[in-house]
Amino acid sequence: MAFTINAAVPEEASLFYSNAEKDQELGCIGHLRGDFGSGGREFWSTWWEHQGDLKTQAFKDEFDVIVNSLRKQGLLKDRGSMAVFCHAHPEARIPGAWHPDVYGFRVDTGRHRYYIRCFPHGGDYNVYIYCYINEKERLSEQTQSKPIHKKKHEPER
Repeated sequence: MAFTINAAVPEEASLFYSNAEKDQELGCIGHLRGDFGSGGREFWSTWWEHQGDLKTQAFKDEFDVIVNSLRKQGLLKDRGSMAVFCHAHPEARIPGAWHPDVYGFRVDTGRHRYYIRCFPHGGDYNVYIYCYINEKERLSEQTQSKPIHKKKHEPER
């Protein structure tokens, strides 16, 4: 699967952080938090679920492809590769972040949007990937989950 890594725009800054009040409205599936270990070459991660009903097999399969591709491409290969990638994209700095070297990238697929927050330094988590269902897909999910009620006086067709 081919995809493009884009620098996020400042208006998307809030999508790189948890917000329990907005998760359902925004279609947040969950997020992965990871770091490269003390030497900068390992990859440790934890999944944090936000809306388990949106975590379909299709999402899991796609997410695995995205993360594995990012690990091979360089952004998530190791801390040094992340630093090179981030510093090559100064426009991706997240305004108002706790540190000037916090970067935000977005990957869009047909069904999902992935917001990748990077901090290419030791001593803290290096990456958070927030996963959202795309608007079109979310509307489809909502429509499919609502039962259609016919009025009793209407004949079956």
